[in-house]
Amino acid sequence: MATRVTSPPLPTTAEQQQKRLMLLAAAAMVTAVVVMFVAATLGVLYAAVAVLGVLVVAVVVAQPVLGIVVFIGTLLLGLPGFLAGEGRLTANNLLGLVLLAVLLVRVCLIRDFWFLKAPQTILVLAIAAAFVVSFMHARQVYIPTIPPPKDFTENTLFIVLSRVGFLAMFVNFVSTRRHVVLVLVSVLVYTMTVIPGAMHEAVTFDAKQDIATGKLIDAETGQVTEFRVSSQTSSWGKNENRLAFLCNTSILLVWMLTQIWRRALFQFGGFLLMLMLAALTLSTASRSGFLSLGLVFMFLLIQRGIPASFRVGVLGAIAVCALIFFMVLPRAAYERLLNYSLDQSAHAEAWRSTQSRIETNEHALETVVRAPLLGVGPGNFRWYHREHWPHHLSAGRPNHNSYLWAATEGGLLTLGLYLLLFWFIWRDLQAAQRRYTRGEPLWHVTRFLRGLMGLFLFFSIFADFWLEPHLYLLAGLSMLLARRDLEEAPPEPDPAPAALRAREAVA
Repeated sequence: MATRVTSPPLPTTAEQQQKRLMLLAAAAMVTAVVVMFVAATLGVLYAAVAVLGVLVVAVVVAQPVLGIVVFIGTLLLGLPGFLAGEGRLTANNLLGLVLLAVLLVRVCLIRDFWFLKAPQTILVLAIAAAFVVSFMHARQVYIPTIPPPKDFTENTLFIVLSRVGFLAMFVNFVSTRRHVVLVLVSVLVYTMTVIPGAMHEAVTFDAKQDIATGKLIDAETGQVTEFRVSSQTSSWGKNENRLAFLCNTSILLVWMLTQIWRRALFQFGGFLLMLMLAALTLSTASRSGFLSLGLVFMFLLIQRGIPASFRVGVLGAIAVCALIFFMVLPRAAYERLLNYSLDQSAHAEAWRSTQSRIETNEHALETVVRAPLLGVGPGNFRWYHREHWPHHLSAGRPNHNSYLWAATEGGLLTLGLYLLLFWFIWRDLQAAQRRYTRGEPLWHVTRFLRGLMGLFLFFSIFADFWLEPHLYLLAGLSMLLARRDLEEAPPEPDPAPAALRAREAVA
């Protein structure tokens, strides 16, 4: 009688993954030691950065979603000192190349190209193609008479193309429900790193108000100044308007997290944080941020299923903001926040900014009439603006309107593609809202994203930031929430070869 031959038990997926991680960690440590000795000849700082870089690469290869989290942080916060690098050789771009390499390997192994069929990906690729065509057309038609002091074309095209890669990496590496929450929490954490610097600037602001003119006089320099809080911690925080957008976004984020984690202490702390962010928004003296804050409060009040106590809290927050507005802010600050007149001949507070925006919008509309289909080319509006309207206050200023930015630099074709992209994002978010039941974490995430999109589209009227990461986070998350099953852990392929599985079945 033949003896049945049994095969040794196959290692489990968890065991294989643990072994792979151990081998990767060992290889990373050995490589780090070698790199450290090589880079030590350049100095201790370079050696430390080289070792850190090797370890970061190892972590990114093992857990690409952590690389995405870090990548988002570099986009929002910027990079300090030597990490910013020279030209395109930056730590941010190197991290992007590593993530892109991991993506290519994964796609070749799994052969799952679902993301290329999504309307969001197709439209982002179409927008990039439209900008390239506009660029090629502009090189033949729109040539500056005087070379501009800075050429923005190359940087604009680089950002447009790199965002395509970011979207592809994002939707492939963010694969579970925990990943989605992790990404959103990381956005909030990055915003929180900006807050201490802004709060310190608000507390240490030292100026006296001139009784006759109402102007603020800096106590140290004796010159006229204005009360506008910013933060030097990040590239976004240095601009008061964008800092206000971050604060408004974070209010919605904190509200989302308090709906997911319903603990009394957490909700109380979250409400205080939301109140602080609202006060900081007012301290930026950003008119777009001020209007967006009202939109955020309105969004919170009209939501269904929230307790009456929360609505009372929102009304209380509005009352506190009103007190800050009328009793704490300097007169010049709240006059600035209320200056929306199209007639700036009286030279009210912030009249130069308002007049400049009005003129820029008028000139942008004229530019669209002159170049309706393809625009004047990516990055060309500034020099075109300066060359055709040299004697205006706004000469050489960029678009402070994303819709006009797309129409002037990419033409109505590009603007139409952007609007179509927004429609598909909104459609998928609506589908995701119906897909999850009320009370699930992803239901609250989807509701937050719908509020964020409304805020994003409204704020786009006052800033040109359709190339910033928020749009691609919205596009990626809408694809994931509406078109993929986000399990707690991604499925692992069966490691057993087909022949061995067949032999075990016969046995």
